[in-house]
Amino acid sequence: MLRTARFGLSLALLAGLTIACSDDPTGPEQNPLSGLSLRTANDSLGNPLPPAPATPTPGVFRGFVLAPCAGSCTGDTLATSPRISGVVVKAYQITGGSAANPTLGPVAATVTTGNDGTFTLPQLAGGEYVVTFTPPSSSNYAGVWVTAHTSTQSDDYPWWVILPIK
Repeated sequence: MLRTARFGLSLALLAGLTIACSDDPTGPEQNPLSGLSLRTANDSLGNPLPPAPATPTPGVFRGFVLAPCAGSCTGDTLATSPRISGVVVKAYQITGGSAANPTLGPVAATVTTGNDGTFTLPQLAGGEYVVTFTPPSSSNYAGVWVTAHTSTQSDDYPWWVILPIK
């Protein structure tokens, strides 16, 4: 049985990581993960995601970017949480390194969230990606990144990404 996952990107925050984005750490490229926090992806029940498929297949990542719930939250907080517009979402294929220190290829896709906080990246080649979420610099929120793998069902359920307050 194939299990599809929802992504709750609001858990474990790891700060202060230095992430390599090329094989030449002294090169002129700016680190695309600089200033962003690593988040873990899990399904809507808080379970770890299933492992990557043995044979990667193309897929799409889509979802919405939310602000943290303010005050006492009751009911369906996913439906009532404020959406964040203007967040730049980029996907980079992982070319090596480790989970906490991936080596990244060039940007594979970029989109910006709309007024409703939604995003849909175009279909990506099969593989594992780092996906970054960078709010406007004038925003009260900090950016995050997560790793995910594509599959033919990677867009069956939308991601929900909760950005931390600066």
